[in-house]
Amino acid sequence: MKMFSKEGVEMVDVKSIKRDGEQLVIKGKVMGAMATTILVNPEDCWQAARLLGIGVILRLPLILFKGWLAAHRKARGND
Repeated sequence: MKMFSKEGVEMVDVKSIKRDGEQLVIKGKVMGAMATTILVNPEDCWQAARLLGIGVILRLPLILFKGWLAAHRKARGND
């Protein structure tokens, strides 16, 4: 998963998100160069949910479904 700035510059390239006990472990690259491992504890997950807000959280299933459809179509086009 890649995250970009408004200008289209790649800011973060997430390679994996795994669970280690109660923490999330996110591995990736920042700004295309610096490899990093980010640890997210349960309190930080809760803060992230608060940043998203209830409207976004309720819309997540639709966003995920649309992402899955786009990825599925793209994969079928490459066959």
